[in-house]
Amino acid sequence: MNFKEEVIQLQNSKAELFDADVLNILNGQSMYDEFHSNKIMGSSDYVPFNEAMCVHPAAKPIFDDRFIQLRAEGHQSSVESYKKIVIEPLKPLFQNHYNYIVLWFGEDVFCQMNLLTVLAYLEQSNYKGKVFLNSFRDDEFKVNQTELFLGSYLNVYEEVLMHQQKPSLALLPVMYQAIELHLSMLAEDNSVTKYIKNHTHLSEAELVKQLISVFPTLGYGDLQYIELIRQVRKA
Repeated sequence: MNFKEEVIQLQNSKAELFDADVLNILNGQSMYDEFHSNKIMGSSDYVPFNEAMCVHPAAKPIFDDRFIQLRAEGHQSSVESYKKIVIEPLKPLFQNHYNYIVLWFGEDVFCQMNLLTVLAYLEQSNYKGKVFLNSFRDDEFKVNQTELFLGSYLNVYEEVLMHQQKPSLALLPVMYQAIELHLSMLAEDNSVTKYIKNHTHLSEAELVKQLISVFPTLGYGDLQYIELIRQVRKA
């Protein structure tokens, strides 16, 4: 995705978000690589959030030892590997003070559950600066910027990602819709598992391609779909 033109427009309206006291949190490594190598946000800092909070159990406090162990087990990874992929790249968030944090997350379920986790962590750590969300859809080069106000996300994280319940608090419509879809995916007989059962003739690789195309609002990647396909086909 080419963000450059959109970022130029943002720079004209919010120049302070391009300074050294700004941290951009990006939804994944490939986005980080693009932003970091092209210095898309000026002299500000960048970190990737290399997680997939839309799958596997979650815990709090976010990023503590129990959280790390639980997430590593869910991803069938070692704690050391999880720390290297997820925790190490986030060090600037843990160690530095920033007046502004800019979150770059899409509108699909994958991105929104990651966004919810980061916002909950900012509340958990009593972050006092300003938070902006730059949301986007992968099918169009358009970035929508919204200032977010912390205060309810840790509760929503607990309700949705720890207890699989609908949120009791008001949210941005895009996050609420993503949560509804996320919770629907927890049912054993959901739209994706039905699709997998109806396409037994396809190879795993072919089926992954089709699922990514047919269910864009989920935003799942290869790993999430391969896991689902194997679960369904093993049953």
